[in-house]
Amino acid sequence: MPGHSTRESSEVIRMEPLGRTSSSRSPGQNGIANTEVPETSGDSNTGLHKRSLYEHNGVAVCSQKRALCIATVVLAILFAISLIIAFAGPQNDCPCAGEKPANLEVEDDGAGAEPMATNGEIFPWDNVRLPAFSHPTRYNITIHPNLTTLEVKGQVTIEFYVDRETNFIVFHSKNLTITDRMVVNRKGHEMKIAKLLEYPRHQQLYLEVEEGKFRKRGNYTLHLRFISKLTTELEGFYLSSYKTAEGENRYLATTHFEPTYARSAFPCFDEPQYKAKFKVSIFRDRFHIALCNMPIVNTEDAGFYMGTGLLRDEFQESVEMSTYLVAFVVCDFKRISQLTSRNISVSVYAAESMLPQAQFALTTAVRIMDYFESFFGVNYPLPKQDLIAVPDFAAGAMENWGLISYREASILYDPDETSTAAHEWVAFIMAHELAHQWFGNLVTMKWWNDLWLNEGAASFFEYMGVNNVSPEWSTMDQFVLDKTQAGLRLDALATSHPISVPVKDPAEIEAIFDSISYAKGASIFNMLQGFLGEDILRSGLNEYLNVHAFGNADTNDLWAVFSKHANNSFDVKAIMDTWTQQTGFPLITINREGRMVTASQKRFLLYPLDNQTETIQSKSGFNYKWYVPLTYYTDKDPEKVYTIWMNMSDVTFELPEAVEFIKFNINQTGFYRVSYPDDMWTSIIKTLMTNHRKFSAIDRANLIDDVFTLCEAGEVNATIPLRLSLYLMNERDYVPWATALGYLHSWKQRLGESAGYKRYTAFMKKLLGPISRYVGWNDDGDHLTKLLRIAVLQSAVELQLEDVVKPAKNLFEDWMLRGKKIPPNIRDVVYVAGIRFGSEKEWRHCWETYKTTQIPSEKRIILQALGATTDPWLLQRYLLKSLDRESVRPQDVESVIAAAARNPEGQYIAWRHVKAYWPQLHTLFGNGSVGLGPLISSVVSDFFTEYDHQEVTEFFKDMDVGSGERTLEQSLETIKMNVRWVSNNADDVDEWLIDNFKDYRD
Repeated sequence: MPGHSTRESSEVIRMEPLGRTSSSRSPGQNGIANTEVPETSGDSNTGLHKRSLYEHNGVAVCSQKRALCIATVVLAILFAISLIIAFAGPQNDCPCAGEKPANLEVEDDGAGAEPMATNGEIFPWDNVRLPAFSHPTRYNITIHPNLTTLEVKGQVTIEFYVDRETNFIVFHSKNLTITDRMVVNRKGHEMKIAKLLEYPRHQQLYLEVEEGKFRKRGNYTLHLRFISKLTTELEGFYLSSYKTAEGENRYLATTHFEPTYARSAFPCFDEPQYKAKFKVSIFRDRFHIALCNMPIVNTEDAGFYMGTGLLRDEFQESVEMSTYLVAFVVCDFKRISQLTSRNISVSVYAAESMLPQAQFALTTAVRIMDYFESFFGVNYPLPKQDLIAVPDFAAGAMENWGLISYREASILYDPDETSTAAHEWVAFIMAHELAHQWFGNLVTMKWWNDLWLNEGAASFFEYMGVNNVSPEWSTMDQFVLDKTQAGLRLDALATSHPISVPVKDPAEIEAIFDSISYAKGASIFNMLQGFLGEDILRSGLNEYLNVHAFGNADTNDLWAVFSKHANNSFDVKAIMDTWTQQTGFPLITINREGRMVTASQKRFLLYPLDNQTETIQSKSGFNYKWYVPLTYYTDKDPEKVYTIWMNMSDVTFELPEAVEFIKFNINQTGFYRVSYPDDMWTSIIKTLMTNHRKFSAIDRANLIDDVFTLCEAGEVNATIPLRLSLYLMNERDYVPWATALGYLHSWKQRLGESAGYKRYTAFMKKLLGPISRYVGWNDDGDHLTKLLRIAVLQSAVELQLEDVVKPAKNLFEDWMLRGKKIPPNIRDVVYVAGIRFGSEKEWRHCWETYKTTQIPSEKRIILQALGATTDPWLLQRYLLKSLDRESVRPQDVESVIAAAARNPEGQYIAWRHVKAYWPQLHTLFGNGSVGLGPLISSVVSDFFTEYDHQEVTEFFKDMDVGSGERTLEQSLETIKMNVRWVSNNADDVDEWLIDNFKDYRD
């Protein structure tokens, strides 16, 4: 009747017919609704107990007399069994506790119990990985997110085939309520479903057919309808929002599926090797747009839903890709567009008021896409490339194929408001995600243990991409600072992990998105290019990408093409396995007797574990030896480069006459450290003091990096890095200074409770005096000079160097009271100075600016500056504000806490805050999308007393930190290293300062 028809159209969205339909249920936590409706019954199934939904079809009928007989027999049997148990007692010779299903595949994941489905049955598949015999080929997804009620209705049709005869398949689903399901064979005949079981722990659904089986090499289609909710957890399909320039709240629905969140948006085979084509349709209202990986091919009127006129956008079918690369967005954004040289449309989408800040990203993306097409020798395979600025986004960006998602601060740039550092950040993130379109999207790792193939490669090629667009930025100099040094730092811990590491569950996968996969991965690509040469690297990459296009590959596939293109002059697999399959890297120790030099190798550890050497050694199949391309030059002929291979062994070679020193690891292209004998350190330091430009800027940074780290590991006395650092008074380049400042401030923090703290602070001021006067306050110079100015002035403010603090405070006052604009490249320094040396008035002025500014980079630097106050009350209020989603976005909470923890006055306040509000923080970060690891590390890694170590250990002893477990272990190891360093070096530092530094007296 008309009334019924009207009601129907207002409550459900129109989808393609899906066989039988049944009444829908409201979304639940991992629910399956109406999974079997008896065909013979016309009664409503409302009120059926959930367990009944999993039962086989069938009706049992018997007489009352027969029922009484059966009941009597059953009771008698139970009574007999109870007597036997009572008198027999426990038995130890029977290993079985009952029958398991014949197809149960068990994986020992430490649970200790059989997997139980939500209805109480044994779940017949006990493996976190899906069965290898079923493969999806095509998904047809229709989805309607309601941005008012937050309800999501959807349906998915999955075409799949099976390799062998079976009566079941297993696939993924998380927090989805399945309302309808149906399986049909290739002839379109429906197959009756016997069971549909759910196992939330592995986020899996088990579907078993009742009659017949899935035939070997057969093709089938699975139809599912489902309901879910838009969450605010920054994973899966979630809700984001932003404020317009007028202060109005606007909402959007967006996705983030890497690594294992596609399953929470639609049922799927959510593992990277299961590539398939995707065809998506999205319902939306007329005031929004819908975006997906592919272009829209059709938009049609879809009637009304709750009084709102709906449109349905149908998107072009995708190429084969993994589920984690699927993306869709419903929003009210606007765009700007440009074509590549091959007429690929590139567009940047953002909130309308922020769109003017998208021009740099658009221009850069087009240029980098042209470069990568040329460099890789493979055309970008999709018809368009969209980039979108998402207000709430956990990662910096995500490489969804054809629809890349970015944090606003990672894509938006205003030349009048954004600093050089933030400008550079946008370029690097742009290049990183575009590199993924080939490395990761076109060719994808088979499983997450080879995540580094995605992230390490993209982290290397991002520098090549930016270097091509902006060669004046000297990006390869910065590569050593950002990637090599960062990777070495983490990999020097015993709690590090190999580049290629076994992973199973989502928490383990999240944990390897770290500096090992990114920075070490990029560094060994750089080392590989160093000994292969760029031509072989390019030709090998071209074959690798062409051979495995639209498919999956593993690390060995990459090594094979490089060996082939090097004419097998290198066994690349044998060499690189020592770098990818064992934790850590070598320390190359140099010994010299006359003209003979011996280079020996051992694993470098910042904090060797006591009495565990054998345990550590047993974890490496290579006995912690590496194939090392050892490069060097001598002071007699610095232009002549030598390379000696250390083939998992030591090596001895002869020097020319009268050589004073050797510089190993030229431009830090190798992923290893070098320890020189004391007399050679003396020669190197002498050369630095007289003419430091005899070494390149990268080599100077390398020497600083090695000598300070060797001291932290107990390999050299603290006086050697102190003597070497004196040359910094003549240093004017960015990379050496950036390297040195990290170590100098770290030592200052550890010496905070030592007798020599004030002497050391005065020593740092002495080093920074000349360079702070050199950089000045004028926002001029080349790219690296601007970066140097930021780094130096920030350090000078932290040290309270009066010549820097006074003008910084004046600039802040002019801005706050008179509205005078601060140049973007010194803005963060001025904000920190104004807040650190100001009162509540200055703090509140910055907070109000944070709330109103439409410049993402401005928001970021203000959040960091607000943590610099010395007022404990303000620090505490600031940390409390971070718990309010309306004040601080969840993605920025870790930045707020880290800013407070970096502040000497805020370090323990931040730690107390973490302890006091751990449940709230765990709720926010514990699901893995943002990660507890960075939060823990930012707060506790600089602790330096035994008491701190005990307190952190005790607090987290019984805590579930999820994907942060490895980072917690690394933080605890770092604290122990800090404790040992203070014990071994604090007195030596003070004595050296007393003997050699006369500018300070008690």
